[in-house]
Amino acid sequence: MCKVFGLVIAMTILCADVNARSFYQDPGRILPPTQLQCARNDLTSYDGRVLIYRRRKGNTFVRMRTNFDTTENVTIRHLRTNDPSQFYLINGEAFTRNDWRRIERRAGVLRHGMRANVWVCRGNPSIQPVVDWQPDDTGANPRSR
Repeated sequence: MCKVFGLVIAMTILCADVNARSFYQDPGRILPPTQLQCARNDLTSYDGRVLIYRRRKGNTFVRMRTNFDTTENVTIRHLRTNDPSQFYLINGEAFTRNDWRRIERRAGVLRHGMRANVWVCRGNPSIQPVVDWQPDDTGANPRSR
């Protein structure tokens, strides 16, 4: 009887641990970038294929077709410069000067078929969006059509 009771307690603890982890960790969600200081309720992300990319002095415009079949527009403001890289990541890592050639064919011209995850703080437009470029994403998995 003691072994059965111990087994029941162990299974209860295991189930409680699994339920607690699933409550706090959603494996289907992409974690937001740490530099994006936005309340979770105001935060949204778009992931998919970039359709239009215009990088100019003062702002960068991105239009993308998301994996959920919506078209979204995002503008990043970077006053007095044509360099938005402080708002860029690449595969979740810091964006470096060498990464430009991974996303652009030449200055201001995006490589064909480029994919990205874009984080937007809808509740506070003064917080600039963050673009996490995914140059190696082929769109082969179900979440990345």
